[in-house]
Amino acid sequence: MKILSIYYHAPKLSGIEKMIVHYQKRGYRFISVEVLLEIMRAGMPLKEHLAFLSLDDGWKQNLKLLPVFEKYNVPVCIFVSTQPIIDGNFWWEYVSKTRNREGLEQFKNLPSDEFYRQLAEIKNTVTLERSAMTVEEVKKIAQHPLVSIQAHTVNHPILTTQPDDVVDMEMRESKRILEEWTGKNIMAFSYPNGRNTKRESDTAQKYFDIAFTTIYGHIHVGQNIMLLPRYGLTGQWPRDLFKVWGVWKVMKALGNKIGYKSY
Repeated sequence: MKILSIYYHAPKLSGIEKMIVHYQKRGYRFISVEVLLEIMRAGMPLKEHLAFLSLDDGWKQNLKLLPVFEKYNVPVCIFVSTQPIIDGNFWWEYVSKTRNREGLEQFKNLPSDEFYRQLAEIKNTVTLERSAMTVEEVKKIAQHPLVSIQAHTVNHPILTTQPDDVVDMEMRESKRILEEWTGKNIMAFSYPNGRNTKRESDTAQKYFDIAFTTIYGHIHVGQNIMLLPRYGLTGQWPRDLFKVWGVWKVMKALGNKIGYKSY
């Protein structure tokens, strides 16, 4: 038996609720990241259907999801990047104001020094409305019995493009800052954009007990605890369900072939 592992960024409320209802009706129990860690460490065969739900980045919109989690008693892990919480926005929001999609992808892969040099220049020319939670909101939501705040780096860089010292700092400082804000142990990590090599997973293991990628798949007891998979969803129902079933790409390709673009 496997553990359903899904994550969102700033999903549509109705879509995430339908996903929760769908799996609860089929006997799934949603578990916290702390319980997931216990299960993985114990290595025991699963006797029930389990699901793990997480949110990446720390979007302000995530606060609107709390009533849904409360309604269905669903624990949620929110992986937070700390600097956007302080600044109010994420780096790609600034960059997307001055680059097209291709340019954004190129910017994402810039060497560390050039990335931050160009980003500073862009920030001087772009004004945005806050999209991230505030520090006070993170502190408050961290006390909610269904919420676990965990680490997602300081600046949300693509770690594989960063030098060793920056990779270490991004993980170490995100843990330290979040522990200072929440007063709780920060033991879990998600890799920005899911990108990692052995260097990143080895560094994560220095500071965290469990870590998550964006590789699609269910979690198997006994697999590498620092490279756990998650299905990336958006809150668009029923497309999200098709993604978990593994048929979305086939449906999309078929729709494009016959000229049906609504997929």
